[in-house]
Amino acid sequence: MTTPDATYMVLFAANLAFIVTHLYSWLLKWFYKPQAYREHFHEFFPAQRSVGVIYLLQIFELPYLLQIGDRDALLYVNAFSLLFFSIQMLIMCEGYFFPPELKSQRVKELKSPRHFSTFRLFYLLTYLPAVVVLAPLFLQAVNIISMPQGWRVWMVGAVSILFLLYFLQSVHMALRIRRAVQQANEERYADSDDFPVAFANIIRWVPTLILILLAINFYADDPWVKFGRDILFIFASVWFCVLTLNPWRKVSSQDSSEIPDAAESPEKEARFDDLVRRLDALLTDEHIFTEPHITSDLLVSRLGTNSKYLAEAIRRSGYQSFYDMISQHRVRHAISLIHKHPDSLLADISDQCGFSSQASMAKAFKSQGKGTPSSYR
Repeated sequence: MTTPDATYMVLFAANLAFIVTHLYSWLLKWFYKPQAYREHFHEFFPAQRSVGVIYLLQIFELPYLLQIGDRDALLYVNAFSLLFFSIQMLIMCEGYFFPPELKSQRVKELKSPRHFSTFRLFYLLTYLPAVVVLAPLFLQAVNIISMPQGWRVWMVGAVSILFLLYFLQSVHMALRIRRAVQQANEERYADSDDFPVAFANIIRWVPTLILILLAINFYADDPWVKFGRDILFIFASVWFCVLTLNPWRKVSSQDSSEIPDAAESPEKEARFDDLVRRLDALLTDEHIFTEPHITSDLLVSRLGTNSKYLAEAIRRSGYQSFYDMISQHRVRHAISLIHKHPDSLLADISDQCGFSSQASMAKAFKSQGKGTPSSYR
């Protein structure tokens, strides 16, 4: 395509819009903090700048923008997107879902200059293979070098091997995030208002899906497939920025201002008395706490109420929190089962009580000053 015909202009406009949208998204990610949750920004998005880097890197699509339709430029830009998206999304997920503070209790050591030097080395070693493969593709695309005959087959093979490694890592990352969500539900009993946990459920398979789409784009090696990818990613970037930078989002809070005033009328007092009674029935008669990964959302649904009234009912029942209530009932039930069936395996008892593992049961026992489950034998 050497003349600016209609086809050329359509492809050019789509790629230009793709680059401009991502550069603007980079500016938002690096410099904008919504006032609605400014104080909680880094808690919600510890990998915010890693996401911004994904957007900023799209500036390297310029060789294709200047040579729309050129086969070498198309191969380079498709390979670049495939590899660099793979790497940066893995780094993004690692930074957001598994920050260093969660991996070790030695926070001071993790924040030391030596740690950051190690982390930079990790970044370098992660990017280095992709840079080595992409460098000759870039130089060929901008006509600085001329590759020998048959080079495309070798380059496609090298890109494919690297991509396979990154793809397998993305699947492993999704499974790690799933386990982390289950652990969060077990230890904190998060509900739909817990944005980081809800976000994890939404986002965990997205990197893998994106890599599949990018692989289709790479192996199709067609300008119109690239056009479809550009349009799709423009909308995806806008959606992602709205999702993560929504200035109207309300930050969850556990302060007393969220608890409704029940002393306004006898009707409200009666409503809370009924709610407390039905809550107690769910716990003592139906043993709802034995359901694995139970959340406050489930109780809200079963009781036909809302989260604020449930929180007040839990407080009136003498518990500090939803977690405290579920944990106390599980531990009491576990002690009862241990006395009734002293020969049962502790792993079986933990399953019957709703704990995700025997270790979680032991942690709950210790948090309530009960020693260890084995001490009750």
